Amino acid sequence: MLLDAGLLVLLVGLLAGGRLSRLKEFGLRAPALFIFAALLKIGVAILGARGAGANPQVGGTVNIAAYLLLLIGLWLNWQSWPMRVAAVGVLLNFLVIAANGGSMPVDRGLAVRAGNMAMVRLLDSPTYINQKPITPRTRLRPLADVLPLPLVVPRPRFFAPGSAGDIILTVGGCWLILSALGAFGLRQTGEPARTATASRGGPS
Repeated sequence: MLLDAGLLVLLVGLLAGGRLSRLKEFGLRAPALFIFAALLKIGVAILGARGAGANPQVGGTVNIAAYLLLLIGLWLNWQSWPMRVAAVGVLLNFLVIAANGGSMPVDRGLAVRAGNMAMVRLLDSPTYINQKPITPRTRLRPLADVLPLPLVVPRPRFFAPGSAGDIILTVGGCWLILSALGAFGLRQTGEPARTATASRGGPS
């Protein structure tokens, strides 16, 4: 959902006066934290999907560590309003994942109805750690992937399981893209850019 929406918002941002050249001006603090967290999650997902997942406890610990790195990175960039919104979404996902041993619980029935058989196979795999089917023992179920969220890019059934945290994270991520591009007159912090008159203190 986040990737689909991000690509669409990137296009909209460019049409709304944003420029890719402004991305290099975005003062992202501690980018290594975000990169390392992404590598950890991708690594665990790839290993699990290939049937070579580590011990579930180890994989779950790695996932939790990745989310902690994301939260630290977002806290270090707290001056940006989009980052604050994204942090709320990441925190909600972190809570449900940490409460369930490092895996995001997913409504398997929603995945089946969405026609996403690849996800169904992963959910049924004993080596895949990132996501697991919801069971009666699942904690914080309302925060899990229990919402049928629309995808921007059409898929077999157009809907896929997602969480409340995913929605908030997507809003923050899309807002961040628009502000980084400078689209719609937004500044890097996500606030509207001040006019030249306002920056001089207004008319005398």
